[in-house]
Amino acid sequence: MDILLLQVGENLTWRELEGYMGCLSGTRQRGIMKKKSDGDRINALLSQLLILSELSRRTKLPLRKLKFELGTHGKPYLKAGGVQFSLSHTRGAICAAFSDKEEIGVDIERRDRRVNEAMYKRVLSDEETFHLTSNGDFLRFWVQKEAFLKRLGIGITRDLRGVNSLELPDTTAIEFGGYFVGVSGKGALDAVISEVSVKEVLSGYVLEV
Repeated sequence: MDILLLQVGENLTWRELEGYMGCLSGTRQRGIMKKKSDGDRINALLSQLLILSELSRRTKLPLRKLKFELGTHGKPYLKAGGVQFSLSHTRGAICAAFSDKEEIGVDIERRDRRVNEAMYKRVLSDEETFHLTSNGDFLRFWVQKEAFLKRLGIGITRDLRGVNSLELPDTTAIEFGGYFVGVSGKGALDAVISEVSVKEVLSGYVLEV
């Protein structure tokens, strides 16, 4: 399992990136343009560019030949198979996981995110509540639950209190800089996060002049 983390600088503007929209399909472009703010559009565009370039590199397929299908609950899969992937983003960062083996899931949250304690009762199992000592504990539990459910392909479509992060197989939370990254899948416990830059991601694309 390989995990890539892309930090999105606060000074990055939509005007600097919008030219790369032409590298994406019309469907992906429309999805990005539905975002309400420039920040959301930047995150969505960079997420697509990161995933597509890495899948192309791993499969040896050109970008235009990467075809996808959706699972029952909307999880995307490569039609050609061979590579499993998962994507998550939060304010200021995008995280993507890749595996040549089994299903995987990833989730990312900022360590400084403050959560209303009323949410604890809606999210945590009894055992998690017993072990909870801080807001950081809650975020660790949260990203593991999210990653595990993404791995199953169902996302948060079920009561999270019934998912105990302390008992999930092949699932962990990794602290990386200012973030908690939840990872689920074979190899998760030994997974290492590699940071990539915006420049590196964009270098895999050629702008049409």
